[in-house]
Amino acid sequence: MDYNPKLLPGNIEAEASLLGCLLINGKLFGTVEGTGLSSQDFYEERHSVIFKIIQSIHNEGKIADAVTVGDRISTVKGGGAGVEMKYLYELANTAPVVSESILEDYCRIIIDKSLYRELIRICSESVDSAYRQSAPFVEVVDKSTTDLIALSNRHQAGSVIEIKTIVDAEMQKLKERIDSGRKISGISSGYPVLDNFGSGFKPGDMIVLAGRPGMGKTSFALNMTIEIARLGHNVLFFSLEMPSSQLVQRIISIECSVNAKNLAIGKFEKDEITRLWAGVDKVSKLPIFIDETSKLTVSDLRSKAKKLDAELRKSPPSTVRSNRLDCIFVDYLQLMASNVYREDKVRQVEDISRNIKLFAKELGIPIIALAQLNRKVEERKESKIPMLSDLKDSGAIEQDADLVMFIHREEVYKKDTEKKNIADIFIQKNRHGQQGSVHLRFVPQYTKFATMDPSEFSK
Repeated sequence: MDYNPKLLPGNIEAEASLLGCLLINGKLFGTVEGTGLSSQDFYEERHSVIFKIIQSIHNEGKIADAVTVGDRISTVKGGGAGVEMKYLYELANTAPVVSESILEDYCRIIIDKSLYRELIRICSESVDSAYRQSAPFVEVVDKSTTDLIALSNRHQAGSVIEIKTIVDAEMQKLKERIDSGRKISGISSGYPVLDNFGSGFKPGDMIVLAGRPGMGKTSFALNMTIEIARLGHNVLFFSLEMPSSQLVQRIISIECSVNAKNLAIGKFEKDEITRLWAGVDKVSKLPIFIDETSKLTVSDLRSKAKKLDAELRKSPPSTVRSNRLDCIFVDYLQLMASNVYREDKVRQVEDISRNIKLFAKELGIPIIALAQLNRKVEERKESKIPMLSDLKDSGAIEQDADLVMFIHREEVYKKDTEKKNIADIFIQKNRHGQQGSVHLRFVPQYTKFATMDPSEFSK
């Protein structure tokens, strides 16, 4: 169906004012990012190009202005939609002095116009398909319905909901859990003693697993990754420090009970060879996805996760495996790069932590972020058990997290301890339940963590 593109909804003034504000004060980009505005929302092509470049510069941890944006225009495919330095300076010079709330209003205006344009596109395509009758009726209706629901969901994000709607949804979830016999409401960590503290990892939660180097953070995270994947949940593991090949070696060591050192050098005992070939096929079939991007930003994480989620949703329904992204691990938080330029590391980590929490809520899945502790732990002469104040670089991690777990092995500091090969998991913040600790058996040659019988451990 034909329609006049000149009549499509758009607000050039709001776009120009927003871009001008960003060109003269790049630190405002964090406010814009929180609204969900994207380059595709702009009516005018050159404005879309400018915003995309500004976003790219900020993703690198730099500040964008007319000069830095103009420098990159020439690299844009298609000539940058005819954007000239003169126009960039014009945007900056005519930009109003506004508050963050007004800047958010600009974003909402641009997004609303974009939503209307998308609605026009969806409806026009539906009408055109109906006239041409080029596809079965059901397919046309299904596509239109799916597109409209997706558009509606974007519009309703963060809107006010009547309590009855929420209660009905929660009671339905409870009924399904009772009917299925599931004891927890969230995703199981694979360790029942840990699940008891919060009924599993809940959708939208940010879980922090912290510890000093050498405690086994990554290994414990991989153990949980395997257990979660074994239940049919799709898990995305972001490794900012360790290459994917080493991660896979650890997974094979854990799952096949093969000495990690032997696996690294390719020298095995006879019984290890048997276990290796018997278990490696199971490992390859686990729904685990690994990304080893260094200097990962939250925007990168968000983009990669949403792309994988969309791809998984295209797969046919299965009784043994989910058809969506269910859980994300990040190893580790302080290695991530901030989307917004900040003068110090503390502010950067604050931005990262806050945005990870927001994304967990947006996608409706738990995100388990590993975190380093500062050296205060070693400096204490008394107990080395970690505390919330030991979280490195930022107190915002504690504030944003729904659950904070510390992993601690006494033998790292005290070689003659009676707690050999025992890992203590301390829950020191829990929005969904009580605090406390659990004890796991650590098998160092396999970097494996196993549930202990209470009788095995005595204080």
